[in-house]
This record gives sequence, structure tokens and C-alpha cells, in this order.
Amino acid sequence: MTSFATQSVRPVRIDNHHSVRVSTPVISFDQARELAREFGTPTLVVSRSTLARTYQTMKAELPNVEMFYAAKANSDVSILRPLFLEGSSVDVCSYRELQSALLAGFKPDQMIHTHPCKTIQNLMDCYNEGIRWFTVDCTGEIDKVARYTPDVNVILRLAAASSSSLINLSAKFGCDPTDAPALAAEAGRKGLSVRCLSFHVGSQCLNPEDFRTMLTRARQAWDACVAAGAPLEVLDIGGGFPAPYRTGVMSLSDYCRHLSAALDATFGDLPIRIIAEPGRGMCAEAVTLITRVVGKSVRGGLPWFFLDEGIYGSFSGKLFDYSDFELFAEAADMRPRSACVVAGPTCDSHDVVSTDQELPELEVGELLLVPTMGAYTSASASGFNGLDIARVVEID
Repeated sequence: MTSFATQSVRPVRIDNHHSVRVSTPVISFDQARELAREFGTPTLVVSRSTLARTYQTMKAELPNVEMFYAAKANSDVSILRPLFLEGSSVDVCSYRELQSALLAGFKPDQMIHTHPCKTIQNLMDCYNEGIRWFTVDCTGEIDKVARYTPDVNVILRLAAASSSSLINLSAKFGCDPTDAPALAAEAGRKGLSVRCLSFHVGSQCLNPEDFRTMLTRARQAWDACVAAGAPLEVLDIGGGFPAPYRTGVMSLSDYCRHLSAALDATFGDLPIRIIAEPGRGMCAEAVTLITRVVGKSVRGGLPWFFLDEGIYGSFSGKLFDYSDFELFAEAADMRPRSACVVAGPTCDSHDVVSTDQELPELEVGELLLVPTMGAYTSASASGFNGLDIARVVEID
């Protein structure tokens, strides 16, 4: 059976030459109290300056790469608008993501559509709004695009392997690189123009050397596709840039420098456009959750603390994205800490946020901060049990 999570994740080697990013709240507890008084809890706090700083770092270290933020990570306008103002483009996979991007200021010519298997309605709605770059990875999708939108530019997605990525995004999509020339030729025979090759090394790719490995394969596929007659002009290296959760990751600057060197080594001789689709790596660190303790008990000798946010809400990334979020209590280093269970607010016993973090004795009403909450959190949250999804508040 195909696994969507990498079973064995190789830790990135971080030595004296690499700085480390750790999970850090974008607000203090004093700020959290003020925001909680005004907006209540749970609240997701978006730092526009953190978003801008992340975008600027990526552009500085990857100056020849155009950024198309992957809206699926978080399509809230509070994320999209600051990135639009910074000069980013956007990657969408659906009409609703397109609508959010339009609301934030993006134009259709600043968008690419990267879903490899679209419904006809999805394809036509996005086409009718003006998007002209669409992704395929198989004969069936080539036929669909050729029938309904034959004048678009085609992105052919390659399957990618990565030994350090948390989630294997090629378990579901992407053609074998050796099949790319035949698919590009087939698309050409059906009147389509394959102008871009793309790949995605997987979500939360800890080691940038995995990009180098895939770029080498992509270059072989590129040359073969050109020989088969494909008018290639764009390389899309996808996303995968990691974010720090309970474990630190390589600094963004170091990570991007490794990737830049790999691009130079594999595609530096070609006068082509290179684009990337950072999602998590762009938005995750810009958001911190404020959540409140709403109940406590002792079960099996362990203290249990119940929050007003759980895995059906902003902690949904624990289930769907294999993320493990660090919980911050105020003055935790000055208070005795012990093992405990932290649970969410629904009546589902599966709604448990943490079983292996040591925290102080928390009181009902106390606030916790949870950083790195920008990606695959509110995007996959639901209103299960009739509970409200966390509100979003922007700060500078």
C-alpha cells in the first residue's frame, strides 16, 4: 500500500556552518492578553512583518527564482495580501483559492494552476477567470485540457523522490521522469504546448540536497523533452521549504543558498525562467495561536488540561500534515513542569493535542501560545461539534 508519509526521515545535518531556526511566537504574552481581551480566543495572529521578512529572504538568496506562493497552505487574505504587496505571485489549485487571490489583489496572469487532476468545473472556472497555466501528469489530464482549454500553457509534473521530506507528495501525482518525453510529445500532437516541467520534493523537506538529486533528474527529463519537440521555457521546482516545529531546522538563508547552488549546477547554463511554490516555508512562522485553558482534571495520575482549540480546529495539522506543535506557557522555565495531557474542546476522545510535552500546572483561564501555526492549520480546520473556527487577527 502506498504511504503518503515518509516512513524514515533523514535528519538534516546542522553543524557550525549552519544556523538553526527554532519555533518562536510572533507575539509576547502581554500582547496575547491584550488581543485575547479584544478578540477572544482561540485567535490566530498573523505577523505581516514576519511574512515580508520571509519573502525578502527567499528573494535575496534565490534572486533568479520567481515566487508563486502555494495558496493551499493558507489561503486567508491576511496571508495573501502581504505577499501580494511584496511582489509575490500565487499558485492555486481551485476556484475558491483563485477567488481569495483575486480578493488579495492578484491578477490571473500572476497565477498558475498546479492541481494535476482537476474537475472539469474547476478547470473551466479558473480558465474563464483568465488563468492560462495548468498542470498535467498523465494522458487522461492531457485529453481533458486539450478538449476544454486547448490554448493554455501546460505544466508537466514529474514524480520526485526525497528521503528527508515528511510527506511524499509524489505518492499521488507526477509522472515518472522517463515518461515525460512521450507525454510531452503526446500533448504536442493534441495541440497543447508543454512549456514547463515541475516537481515537488515533498512537504517539509529537511535536507536541501534532496533538491539537487531531483534537479539532476529533472535536467535529464528536460533535455529529453526538448529533443521530443516540447518548447520548454520554465522550470517549476515546487515547494518543500521546511518550518521549525518542536524540532529546529536549517536557517532559511542557508537552505536557500544550498538550493541556489544546486540550480546553478544543473540548470545554470539555460536561459530559462525558474519558479518555486513555497507554501509552508513562506507562511508557517508568521502565525501564532492564542488558546486558553478552559478545563482541567487528573486522569490515571496525569494532569489533563483542556483548551478551547484542538485537532478539529487549528491543530488539524497534527492529523493531516504530521506536524507537532510546541506549546508555550508563560514563565514556564520558572515553574515546576511535569508530564501532562493537553486536549481540545470537542467531545471526541481523539481530540488530543499533546501527550509528551511537560508543562507547568496550568490554571483555567490561562493563555498558551503556539507558534508556527500559519500552514495547514486553519486551512484544514472544521466547525465540528458546532464550535467556531479560530478568528484571524493581523498585526504589523
